[in-house]
Amino acid sequence: MTGERARGVVLYAAAGLLVAGGAAWWAGSAPPGRDNGQVDEWRATVEEQLPDTENQADAATSVLRAGADQSFETSVATGEYLVSMICRGGPESLVRVSLSQFGRDSGRGLRCSGERPPDSFKVGLGDVVRLNVVVSDNGPVVFRYHVQPVFD
Repeated sequence: MTGERARGVVLYAAAGLLVAGGAAWWAGSAPPGRDNGQVDEWRATVEEQLPDTENQADAATSVLRAGADQSFETSVATGEYLVSMICRGGPESLVRVSLSQFGRDSGRGLRCSGERPPDSFKVGLGDVVRLNVVVSDNGPVVFRYHVQPVFD
């Protein structure tokens, strides 16, 4: 009976360590909470500077952790579009945004610190707009993009 108890104690201790390790990993890898006052302030700023519009094709705001690699994709009709982007984050934070379907092109760098206006450019699109966003090691950041058709 003593041997069985010892094995039981070892088994329960190992299970407890496994659960504690999993909980620590989960808490450490979680994106910043929405209750973080600074992140909420950044979100409000980017949504104010790049608001939703009536004729937009797509828009989204996302909180991205340091080192994140996130893709945003939506279907659009063939035509010319104005793509606008903005981000906010701590000191030295930046993101690189590319439109590549395969691999990563050099893209466009955006500094997220300070009071920078949205960055915009026109692009011809076939059927999909795809933004690949890579965050620097200084995060988290709040990234927002807005896509709207260009009417001449």
